[in-house]
Amino acid sequence: MGLDVNTPKGQIAVIDEARAIGIFLDCNDGYRFVHTPKTKASKVDGLLLKGDQLVAVIETKCRYDFDLEKFRGDYKSQWLVTLDKVDSARAMAHQLNVPLVGFLYVEKDRTLLVQRITDEDGLLCVQMTSEATRTQETTNGGSKVRNNAYIDMSRAKVYQ
Repeated sequence: MGLDVNTPKGQIAVIDEARAIGIFLDCNDGYRFVHTPKTKASKVDGLLLKGDQLVAVIETKCRYDFDLEKFRGDYKSQWLVTLDKVDSARAMAHQLNVPLVGFLYVEKDRTLLVQRITDEDGLLCVQMTSEATRTQETTNGGSKVRNNAYIDMSRAKVYQ
């Protein structure tokens, strides 16, 4: 199985992820973002530093099928992320003694939602539920039943 990043849709997601990170960095002085390798399946998307100090593990997703109004209405501000991805990122953040922070980029509005998901002890800072549901398997389509997390983004910081 190849990596999504090697496909045309995957390359669009890489570009949009860079836009999302750029929005955050433009609005927050002194921060740097360190990417994990795009050529490998990494457990987290990146690390956020302030100066030379690690301050957060970052999970980033780009969404294309809704605008912010639809996300808040139809989706009730619930961000769907694979539970395994959240659990892996949460464990890594805890091991590094930093919070896990989610970056959700809503491409139709070019809007970035930023939500602290856990604290440095791995404790949830936001309402999150999980259930087995059929969802899109990858950036490139398909479907799969798996355990998914639904993270409440109603109090996320909004950057445009």
